[in-house]
Amino acid sequence: MATDVGWTAIQWPGLEHVIVSADQTGWRADGRVILAEDRLVSVDYQVRCDAGFRVSGLTISVTDAAGETRLVLEADHSGHWQANGEPRPDLDGCTDLDIDCTPLTNTLPIRRLPWSAGQERDLDVVYVSVPDLSVRAARQRYTLLTRGGRDGRDGRDGRDDGGGGGEGPAQAVFRYESGSFRADLTVDDHGFVIDYPGLWQRIGATATGLA
Repeated sequence: MATDVGWTAIQWPGLEHVIVSADQTGWRADGRVILAEDRLVSVDYQVRCDAGFRVSGLTISVTDAAGETRLVLEADHSGHWQANGEPRPDLDGCTDLDIDCTPLTNTLPIRRLPWSAGQERDLDVVYVSVPDLSVRAARQRYTLLTRGGRDGRDGRDGRDDGGGGGEGPAQAVFRYESGSFRADLTVDDHGFVIDYPGLWQRIGATATGLA
């Protein structure tokens, strides 16, 4: 099954369209971002995860009049990463991925992990900067501030269903912290950002057709 997800940028001109598809074997997001921050660029990416929302790979390209820059990241289940075919031991132990030009990657730890109200988690992530496509390890923190439930219950019951494949929190608010940056993200019941204050706002219909 597949669904469309979109955001408009607030701080600078920009628009994103992502097609997210999922089945019993895994989850994939194919996104395109048009940005006019420092300069006008097109960003195309594909994020690949297993059924437990653990990242297995990223292909991303940045295009402008000067040409195209491309990056391919691959991860194994032991926490080892390669960038364009070369080992990156500095990324060992990272589980999640953060592409700095999209709120899509905030979904990954939200869906991968079970959450209870007030719970905070420190995560090691692979951080990808756009447009230069530099890559580094980063420590980030997510805290579940508030949550809701699809049918009136208080969201997920906190049980680990094998990697986040069950219901996500409905209209939950997560505090995201990375270095000195902090933002309170409102997400839907699939873990997709609805409101990223000052940076991104959801557009289009609510995502449907995904577990």
